[in-house]
Amino acid sequence: MKKQNRMAYLALGIIFIVFNVLAFAIPTEKTGTFWTAYVFTVLAFAAQIGIWRLAFGKAETLKSKFLGIPLLHVGVAALIIQLIAFAVFMAVPSLPAWAAVVTSAIIFGGAGVCLIAGDVGRDEVERVEEKVNRKVFYLKDLQADIELLAEQEADPEMRAELLKLAEAVRFSDPMSNAALADIEAEIAGKVAALKTADHKAEVIAEVKLLLAERNKKAKLLK
Repeated sequence: MKKQNRMAYLALGIIFIVFNVLAFAIPTEKTGTFWTAYVFTVLAFAAQIGIWRLAFGKAETLKSKFLGIPLLHVGVAALIIQLIAFAVFMAVPSLPAWAAVVTSAIIFGGAGVCLIAGDVGRDEVERVEEKVNRKVFYLKDLQADIELLAEQEADPEMRAELLKLAEAVRFSDPMSNAALADIEAEIAGKVAALKTADHKAEVIAEVKLLLAERNKKAKLLK
């Protein structure tokens, strides 16, 4: 367990101890309403461990950890609200026990829905980011191949054309779509053909046209 996780659990434990001291040191009538609210509050404390693991358990990168912070906020907010509810029921022990049950159920239910929505949202963000990264890598790999050809080119004019092509690839739309798979494969094939082409200027012109077509289609598919 990482140091920050241990510190967080330690802080949670301290707050739990303080909560219990206040709950039983303050002279109030320990009715069924008190005990109902108390049990739900203890469960809210226990739930923080599961929420912490949900928020950061599968986080491998700094961005993934950052995306888990909203889940942690939901858990903390639910705990604070439950503590406030417990304080009310402890201060007014004459309130019916069913009111404590209903109030706590609403708090837990609302937090649960928010946690599910937040976790699904994080997974979707990570999925889209991974897809974008793959496409960005495709363009960077293509750009690197063209720049390498430019470095190996002896003709200054042809080298300049290759560098312009590399720039065109660099500023191409990084987003993609399954509908662009064929044209992207054709572009990659044309760039590979540049290594052995006798008429490189013609191939470069074809690649530029394909890039322009791809970028227009990518914009329409957004």
